[in-house]
Parts: sequence; structure tokens; C-alpha cells
Amino acid sequence: MFTKALFATDLSPASDVVLDYLKLLKPLGCKEVVLTYVLYVKHTVGLAEAMQTEATPRLEEQQRILESEGFTVSVHTPVGVPGPTIVRLALESGCSLVVIGSHGHSMAREVALGGVATDVVHRSSVPVLLVRLQITEESGKPVCSVVSRDVVSHVLYATDFSDGAEYALRYVEKLVEGGCRTVTLMHVQEEAKISPHLRERLEEFNAIDQARLERLRERLLSIGAEDVRIDLSYGNPIKEILGKVADLCPSLVVMGAHGRGFIADLFVGSVSHSVVRYSSSPVLLVPLAH
Repeated sequence: MFTKALFATDLSPASDVVLDYLKLLKPLGCKEVVLTYVLYVKHTVGLAEAMQTEATPRLEEQQRILESEGFTVSVHTPVGVPGPTIVRLALESGCSLVVIGSHGHSMAREVALGGVATDVVHRSSVPVLLVRLQITEESGKPVCSVVSRDVVSHVLYATDFSDGAEYALRYVEKLVEGGCRTVTLMHVQEEAKISPHLRERLEEFNAIDQARLERLRERLLSIGAEDVRIDLSYGNPIKEILGKVADLCPSLVVMGAHGRGFIADLFVGSVSHSVVRYSSSPVLLVPLAH
């Protein structure tokens, strides 16, 4: 499924934590890592060479760590704006996944999605795995760690039954084939679209979508899942999904990058991108293949 992954590093201590997380992808078929550090240089001739020289020892260190885990590693230090450069390199390198951490050099207690990660999420036509980091304190000093030390123990799949969500389901199926035994299938009846004019049809809509979720459940059970749960909610999709993530603490959230409103979903505030931004668990965002 993810034979070749691009890992976007900023060489910070936090990136070492994400680096260690990559070994969890090996059971899912990941064999090769494109280790990428973008040299973001503006208007200064010769600065790229100096930055590359400064970055080389850390890149070599991270390369050695990955190779010790059995990965084949290539190192790239392109010059450019990080977001679009990472997305372009992932395509040119034939990567099946982009892996990026939820923050970089900042060790703030509240870990927010950084600008580079946000840009990659919005631009990428390759699936993006956002590894969620957390900050704790040890001996009075902040320590960064990943929220989940597992990928496949419990997958939460949020669907709106769009083409994009259906495509993302393929990845859920691959995760089940790769060892995932527990899956929660979630759909939210969007209150803003139903109330007040269609409120009397909510029971009808629930029956239709419950049947859809039941079919998905049978599909996953047939390929090896052991515990497939169904959650049919009513309300604000962003709030409901994030609430479910907080309650379940799944090892991974899987969503399509674009829902029924493709153009609207390109902008900040869309369901999928808002979940990526605020989820307390790692998120795999899958764009619809063209």
C-alpha cells in the first residue's frame, strides 16, 4: 500500500520522533523513504549552499537511523517553498505517501498544525499521513512524543458517501488486510442541511445511511476485520468527528480529502481539513485519484 514514502523533515528534535514512527509503516509495505529537507531560500545568492552544508550532518544522521530499520533511503535537499516543493517531489519520486509531523521547531505545549503541513495537506494529490505530536514535561523540560505508537489497532473511518470517501475506503481495506482488526465507521447527518426544512425526514435518512454503513461493515468483516462498529450521528460534522476521536483515541483516522462539495473542501474550514488540523489522533487524508 505504502511502498515508498516521502518524509518531510525540518531536522528538529520533533522530526526525530516522527522518524521513529515511520518504522510502524513497515508492516503496511513501506520499504523506501525519500528523506526530504527543503532549503527555503529567498533573495540571497549562495545561501542555499551554506544551508545545505549546515544540514548535511543531521540529514546523514536521520538517514542512518532509517537505514538501520531496513529502509532504502534517498536524501533530497531541493530549494524552494516547502509546501509545493514537497508535493512536487512526492509526485516526481513516485511516492505513495507523504508523512509529516504536526509541528516543527516550536515546542509549545499546544501542538498546532504548522504552516508547511497545512500547505502540503491542501495541495497534495498523494495521500498524506499527519503524525500527531504531543508535548509533556520531564524534569522541567518539554519533551515531544507521538500520540499513538500504533497504526492499525483501531481505525476510525469517517465517510459522507462521496466518491472521495469511497476512494479512501480502499485504504481502510488495505489497513484491514495489513492487520487492523477494529474499525469504526462513522457518518454524520449534517444538521445545517437537514434542519429545519428536512427535519421530518431524518428517520428516513438514518435508515438509508444505516443500511449503507451495514454494507460497508460486511465488506470489512469479509476481508478480515473482527470488530466493525457503526456510529451514525447528527449535528456539525467537524464537531461530531473530533468528539468521536477524543472519545475513542483511535490509532488512525482515515478520511477522503474532498467530500461532496469538492470546491468548498479546498478551503480551510472544510470537514476533512478541519479534522486534520484539530484531531488528537494521527490522520490519513486520501485525495481522490484522477
